[in-house]
Amino acid sequence: MNNLSQRLLLALCLTVPVLAHAQDGNAALYDAVAPAGSAFVRMLNLTGSGSELMVSGKSAAQKIGAGQLGNYQFVAPGAHKLSAGSTSLQTELKANSATTLVFDGQQLKPIADTYSEDSKKALIAFYNLTDKPLSLKTLDGKHAVVESVPSGQSGSRPVNEIKIGFAAYAGEQNLAKFDELFLKKGRSYSYLVIPDGAGVRTIASMNGLDSIK
Repeated sequence: MNNLSQRLLLALCLTVPVLAHAQDGNAALYDAVAPAGSAFVRMLNLTGSGSELMVSGKSAAQKIGAGQLGNYQFVAPGAHKLSAGSTSLQTELKANSATTLVFDGQQLKPIADTYSEDSKKALIAFYNLTDKPLSLKTLDGKHAVVESVPSGQSGSRPVNEIKIGFAAYAGEQNLAKFDELFLKKGRSYSYLVIPDGAGVRTIASMNGLDSIK
């Protein structure tokens, strides 16, 4: 068994796969401090220009660059109006929940993220925004980390600390690679595959929190 396979198996040991149509929202993960019972929301801006996310109850909008994934904002749970450009969405944000809004310039599509407060694991969330099912695997394709995520949805899995790169696979085809990251316990990470012309592009990042009042 090669070193990469050994490292991955070590990272995945004693973990239970969590596959929800979801991603990650981890109150213990963030640099800012959110009140207990908060709801978390962020936006993926798929448009070709900068946009702003306005969340009711906040005094200012959050600016998100073209094609970028914004940090989470925390808000009190309850009914909220979420707005980007001329598009808005009325929704109920529950306590101890996290949501990613996918904004394409015409609509805000919510994806319910996985919420975790496990300080002993790193949380991986894999978003599939293509038109076919994808899996997040080791670069060699031998080990699935988050398997068979449907189009327009996401899945997640807790792992032990490890420095590793991943790849998105459509069946046996290596569709795209992700940069190597050091996955720290108590933090959450997002891996996204996004259509880009005739191909795809990827985002891999550690999640953060904006402290917009």
